Amino acid sequence: MTTFQTTDLAKMRADAKISQEEMATHLGISQSQVSRYEQDPDNTPLGVAKAWVKYCGDISTKQGLEYGAPYRDIATQIKLMNDYAETAPAPLDDALFKCAPTADSFVREVRNLGRKPRVAACGRFDQGKSRLANTLMGSEALPTGYQPATAIISLVRHVGDRPSWIREEVWIMRKGFDLNQANDERHCNEYKIVAGSFDTLRKYGTHNDNRPADADQCFAALVFVDSPFLLGCDLLDLPGYGHSPDDHTKAELAHSLADILIYTSAAQGFMDQQDLQFVNALLKQLPTHEAKDDTLPVLRNVFFVATMARQDHADLEDIITKASLRAYTHLLEDLQARSELIGRPISFTDFRARFFTYLVDDPSRRKAFEEDLADLLSTVCPVQVRGRLDRWVVELKNSTKAYCDVWTARLIEALENRDRAQGSLEMLERAEPLRHRRVGSKTERILSTIAANKSASIEHIKADLSKLVTPDYVEKCIRERYEDKKDAQQLAGSYLIDHIQNKLNSFLAERAQELVPDINDILADYQAAGTSAGGAELGVISVPFNMKGVFLGALAATGTAGAMAAWAAATAASAEVGSAMLLPGVASYLAGIGATAGGVVSTGSLIAALGGPITLVIGLGVLLGLAAYALFGSSWQSRLAKKICETLKEQHFLEMLTKHSEKYWDDTRHSFQKGMAATEAAFQDNLGNLRKLVNATSREEMTAMISKVEATRDFFGGIPWRLGN
Repeated sequence: MTTFQTTDLAKMRADAKISQEEMATHLGISQSQVSRYEQDPDNTPLGVAKAWVKYCGDISTKQGLEYGAPYRDIATQIKLMNDYAETAPAPLDDALFKCAPTADSFVREVRNLGRKPRVAACGRFDQGKSRLANTLMGSEALPTGYQPATAIISLVRHVGDRPSWIREEVWIMRKGFDLNQANDERHCNEYKIVAGSFDTLRKYGTHNDNRPADADQCFAALVFVDSPFLLGCDLLDLPGYGHSPDDHTKAELAHSLADILIYTSAAQGFMDQQDLQFVNALLKQLPTHEAKDDTLPVLRNVFFVATMARQDHADLEDIITKASLRAYTHLLEDLQARSELIGRPISFTDFRARFFTYLVDDPSRRKAFEEDLADLLSTVCPVQVRGRLDRWVVELKNSTKAYCDVWTARLIEALENRDRAQGSLEMLERAEPLRHRRVGSKTERILSTIAANKSASIEHIKADLSKLVTPDYVEKCIRERYEDKKDAQQLAGSYLIDHIQNKLNSFLAERAQELVPDINDILADYQAAGTSAGGAELGVISVPFNMKGVFLGALAATGTAGAMAAWAAATAASAEVGSAMLLPGVASYLAGIGATAGGVVSTGSLIAALGGPITLVIGLGVLLGLAAYALFGSSWQSRLAKKICETLKEQHFLEMLTKHSEKYWDDTRHSFQKGMAATEAAFQDNLGNLRKLVNATSREEMTAMISKVEATRDFFGGIPWRLGN
């Protein structure tokens, strides 16, 4: 039995949860013969062995990957919070109480923070992504086929997570749909194209000749499946790379949503140069869960999977060892940047441990992958989610108490000292022209700095980065990195592209950090203007006014970031966000730029916040341009270097870097101006409300406000959240 000589038939049968009697019935032999084959697999007839493997694979793929229900306790806690929110007092008036926590925002954020991790199945088309996903689920919900099948993003969730207002198995969503709002009824109904069964997904969500006329507007699908695998995660099935630019775009948009990455590549040709180009892009956006837990192995949420692994075990081991070493060498610069971010080195041994085999009809060849994934989903991720919720609830309780206590004290002072409050308000209004001039001057200085940084970045590309695309420099890189001619031809161009982009990103990140103190300074002016005028403390009418929270909320609403990501990350790391975390979109915005409350800000994290590589299309163009280029003779490094430089010039590489840099600073200016406009508007609203509070609010109204603030404090202080172990 040559092909199956190392297969443990008994273990395979047990893993598939098949009894000896069931196996005997399926094969048409006696149970005792099944027992003899398991004891002596080397003498099992090849036909019997193949039927044995296929039956085990068929059964196990119908069962799906099971690892319990790790979020049952968290779901119970969230339901308790929903019930508790029903007892909340009336929300405070947002016109006066800026960034005040509300029961609705509390419940929304608990759901967001308590969501299951998203597992993204990625890879080139026809590499077995959807087949792997279906096997994990024990379902044929996702379309598969020899030709590129997946045409849209599918967010696959457990049927128990289906909102009450969705009754169908599948909703098809048009372009513009935000996958982060998959639980928002209004948003989902606004972008729904059609609802139906899994046949609807095949009709609208695959590359086929009979797609409906409106299929071109399709962007994503919400899919609900009754699968044990989905009790601990949501699944993102993405269009494959290498088929069309539109598929690339959809896949790229979804990368920032993934918590866990499964990259599939067929064992034959495993992790070739195109795969490495895509993997490089993916790793830049993958969350660094191990940065928050030193006990986790590095890259714990990454799986590189050799699918269709039908080769002999020895051949497979050789394929994976060579592919992992090649990938590690090629990705080393980016892995080192990730090491800086997590504060730990990533060795080749660490990297090699994230490579696995997969064969649908042979459970033994996917066992290591499934066990590792099941452990991650059942033990690691739930602990992280619970810890995240615990920390957030404790911080919310503390920040809300501080917020309400200060408000209560100020309202009582204003109530008892109306005459002094009116005098302080007059001082504040007289100081307004001076404040306007001071803020205006600082605003212009920051805008000038942004413009100067834009010019400096363009000059950096012209004067410094252009030197890295000269034949001499490229040849030097080739000689230092590659001994093998084929490796150099396949990998040198994409390495150079990423190397140069990393240098540009480092330059942008450093310039972005320089803006942080200036932005804090101008926001401090706003903060001070609400508590003092002309150097005199206003006392009785000074009120809690979180200017950083207002500014951050404006950035989240704008959606763009640029260098403002550096400020947002620094603010989140300093834990100065407070109740602003409850504002719509703030938590998602911070997560999208890789920032966490109380986290660490480093150049690496800021580079990660710049987003995925801008040069993926160029890299693929370079690969194509070099694919048929013949190398021979002793000076092949020189000729290859010249060809790479010529190809980069044809692809307008430096021009694309320049456009990216210009857009980065344009986004910075736009975000800053939007943030300042929102902050000024909030300040003026606050000033108007102070006038009303001092001049027009009766004693009875003031007393009622104090009661509402105290009720809000008591509600949030009494949140019945049970901390995990």
